[in-house]
Amino acid sequence: MGVWKVNESADDLLSLLARTPANFLFPEKIHTESRKTEWLAVRVLLKELLGEETIIAYHTNGAPYLPEKDLCISISHTKGYVAVLLLEKPPAGIDIEYRANRILNVRSRFISPEEDNHIDPTNEAAHLLIYWCAKEALFKMLGQNEVDFAKHMHVTPFPYNKSGGLTITEIRTPQAASYSLSYLVNNDFVLVHTPLPGQD
Repeated sequence: MGVWKVNESADDLLSLLARTPANFLFPEKIHTESRKTEWLAVRVLLKELLGEETIIAYHTNGAPYLPEKDLCISISHTKGYVAVLLLEKPPAGIDIEYRANRILNVRSRFISPEEDNHIDPTNEAAHLLIYWCAKEALFKMLGQNEVDFAKHMHVTPFPYNKSGGLTITEIRTPQAASYSLSYLVNNDFVLVHTPLPGQD
């Protein structure tokens, strides 16, 4: 797993990649500089994690995969950061979100009243962001359409900490499975992901 703080320009990042048609032609189709930078930063970070460049392809539902590697990949990006998770076995899910209070205004879109009752009032925004990131990560793990974050996913109550683990259950699929996720809160972002091998 890697997190990249993107201070480089798109041109700087492009210089770190091979001069292949994919690396040069696709970014030209992206109209904003920030999206172009994110697209390139993900590929530079993946190169750092693997020690070599490899192609990222996408399923019809938008989920990324590595056609040349027997690895599961999950990707996330937020203001100034990109994150990549690689696992040998599925499912893989990661989400990173920049810390901001705007999450307070959209809580009803992703959190149930029962879950809301367990949010730490002294760390409200950060705690809500953990819930949001957990559900985003699980959404990527499930690969399902028409997922209602408030109705189809439930986070088991947990006390707010700067890092730790949580349990999240989905009822969108017939399996109605529960998953353990890890989280980290720092000054800039909240990160939630499928635990790495050997991680509690």
